[in-house]
Amino acid sequence: MGLESEWSANLEIGGTASAYRVGGEVDLVRGTFGFAGQRFELTQGRVEFLGGEEIDPVLDIRAETEVDDITAIIDITGRAFDPQIEFSSNPARPEDEILALILFGGPPSELGALEAVQLAASLNSLRGGGGGLNPLGELQRATGFDRLRVLGADEATGRGTALAVGAYLGDDVYLEVITDTQGFTATQIEIALSRAFSILSTISTQAGQSAGIRYSKDY
Repeated sequence: MGLESEWSANLEIGGTASAYRVGGEVDLVRGTFGFAGQRFELTQGRVEFLGGEEIDPVLDIRAETEVDDITAIIDITGRAFDPQIEFSSNPARPEDEILALILFGGPPSELGALEAVQLAASLNSLRGGGGGLNPLGELQRATGFDRLRVLGADEATGRGTALAVGAYLGDDVYLEVITDTQGFTATQIEIALSRAFSILSTISTQAGQSAGIRYSKDY
C-alpha cells in the first residue's frame, strides 16, 4: 500500500495460544509513504498495544510532503480498526485545498467536474473513518466507482504518476478516466466482445486517439 519503513518493537506477549495478549510499543525508525503520486516522509510513528483481550492497537503516525508552496501533513490516529485520518498544512490551508493539491496538483477552484466529485467524496469518506488503513478503498467505496487505482509513470505516453477511476456502464462496457498532476488526461472505453476479446479505445492529451483489440485469459 505504498508504505516502506523500518520500525523497532518492544512487546510483551502473554496468555495462552487461544487467548493471548499483546502489550508494548512499536516505534518508527524511518520510512516513506506513497499516496496519490506523492512521496511522504514519515516524521513520527508509534503503534501502542494495550495488552487487552482485543488486539486493536492505538496509532499515532504523521507523514509530511512538500506540495506547491506548503508542507502537507497527514495524521493517522485512533485505533487500528477505526483510524482517524486528518490533513493539515504549514502554512495552514483548508482541508479540501490540501487534499486537492495532493490528488490533483491544484486548488479546488481549478478542478474539473469529475475531480470535484472525487474530492468531495474522498473528504466525506476520510472524515467518516473506519475500515482500516486503506485510503484508496475508502475513496472507491465513497465515490461508487467500480475501480480506483494509482498508476506509475509511463514515459511512452508522457504520463506521470496518475490516478485512474473507472466504472462499468453495462455488463460489457467499461469506462476509465486517467489523470496526473502535470496535465495528462486520458479516457479509455473497453467493450467486451467475448470472455477473451475486447475492443479498447483511448483518447489522451498526449498521444491522441487510438484503438485496438485486447486478448486476455485467466490462468
